[in-house]
Amino acid sequence: MVKAYLSVFVNAMIENPAFDSQTKETLTLRPSSFGSKCDLPEKFMKQVADAGVAERVLSFATFKQDRALKKTDGAKRARIVGLPKLMDANDAGGRHSEDCTLILTEGDSAKSLVVGGLSVAGRDRFGVFPLRGKLLNVRDASAAAVAGNAEIQNIKQILGLQHGKVYESAKALRYGHLMIMTDQDHDGSHIKVKRKVFFFWGRGGGSLEEVVEEEDEEKTLTENLEEKTKQK
Repeated sequence: MVKAYLSVFVNAMIENPAFDSQTKETLTLRPSSFGSKCDLPEKFMKQVADAGVAERVLSFATFKQDRALKKTDGAKRARIVGLPKLMDANDAGGRHSEDCTLILTEGDSAKSLVVGGLSVAGRDRFGVFPLRGKLLNVRDASAAAVAGNAEIQNIKQILGLQHGKVYESAKALRYGHLMIMTDQDHDGSHIKVKRKVFFFWGRGGGSLEEVVEEEDEEKTLTENLEEKTKQK
């Protein structure tokens, strides 16, 4: 990536050079046998730093990451296909979408429990989708890992989330509310934190301090539980 913005030409005198072929395309002599050394002056390094190469490289890298993440963007539409485990709310993606609630459950068994409750509450304003295991921790993941994660892709499609977009209200989404339903145990707490991190990260702004603090507390709790288990 740096090669697209920076080229360095070195004019050097090599004693008794050795090449890989008669065409002399590649020098095979060890650097210790060059007979000379290339020391770049501090002034030159400062000129390179001030030329804006680093900023351009970082800007292009960000552009590529954003483009990859936008490929999995969702949109506000009435129906979603390709997600057989999604029990979509009847009003999701419609004019009453901001009044709808998506319930993310910890696995299929929890989904069955919610479905039983919806027989009373109704399906117009409530949707259910089961997630497999713990959601990817986007706080430490690369853009490629996030873009390739199936669970995150599914959530973006169901909610209609678009990467980098700033939402002033929930009217542009398929659901206006989100409910996280997990077990009241250690794994359930961990899953809850990972989902919070994902939604804060996806906002493209704001502070992660509260979520990070909760995640760190969760990590400490995990370590303590594992230590107690080993002692037993």
